[in-house]
Amino acid sequence: MNRQFFREDRAYGCPGRDALTAKEVASRLSQNRREFLRATAGLAFGAGLGGTSSFLRGDAIRKKRKTIVVTFGGGARDQETFAPEGQENIPHLINELAPQSSFFTHVTNHGILGHYVATASLTTGVYETLNNFSAVPPEHPTIFEYFRKGLGRPASDTWVVAPSNGFNRIGESDCRSYGPGTGAAVILPKHLLSATASGANPDFDHLLRDNYETPLYTPQIGGGEFELEQLESILKLSVADFMAHARTLSSPDELSVYIAKRLMQQEAPSLLWITMHDIDVAHSGAYSLYIEGIRRTD
Repeated sequence: MNRQFFREDRAYGCPGRDALTAKEVASRLSQNRREFLRATAGLAFGAGLGGTSSFLRGDAIRKKRKTIVVTFGGGARDQETFAPEGQENIPHLINELAPQSSFFTHVTNHGILGHYVATASLTTGVYETLNNFSAVPPEHPTIFEYFRKGLGRPASDTWVVAPSNGFNRIGESDCRSYGPGTGAAVILPKHLLSATASGANPDFDHLLRDNYETPLYTPQIGGGEFELEQLESILKLSVADFMAHARTLSSPDELSVYIAKRLMQQEAPSLLWITMHDIDVAHSGAYSLYIEGIRRTD
């Protein structure tokens, strides 16, 4: 461990010290991630990561560039995914995306493990320490805020589609320099469905399961006038059409993908962030459903 921290120390140009503490390393790496997110928000949505030639073509190209971020994997293990014995479950990731990607083979999480808090950490580049089961915003600026403030983009140009367990606050931080009104709009498909179903409906029980991580936290899924307004004015969907389509789906992630496609068609945002949730069924001990979730996500 000391040798690892010493290498980090030299990389940050601090000769003369034998080792950095874990806290110091984490702090410096967090700052590094924040700078990366800020730079990415300002450039990548015009040029693509590393796409210098596109960047030089001017505003016309930058305005057409669309970026979609897909996060998933809460509960997923190496042995069912990227390890040799698990790669049969993710043929598209391995054979199609990986050859085009930067693949990080060693990742260490020094933060809190939980679907919401871990995803919030991805949006900020900082190890967030918020309560995973509380509907609170990230403490640090998100990539959505960097994107909108840095490029002067409207709220309609960046969206988050996410499971409903606390994710309604992930679109913007409570950072004083950014905060309310400067982040991404958030759509929670389960809240949409709850609003249209108007109460208990056995047809949708399999789509409204909200939490797999702990049986002690099972929040009531809300849905009201705001969700119905999103459905009709933004997604251009009638309640009848939405419910009819939902009845054909087998998982919450399929509902999220359906909503994301509607957003692409109606809003065409430059930055769209989708968080998948099906794999989290691993926490409830249903191995077959866990493997099915991995394959569906792939």
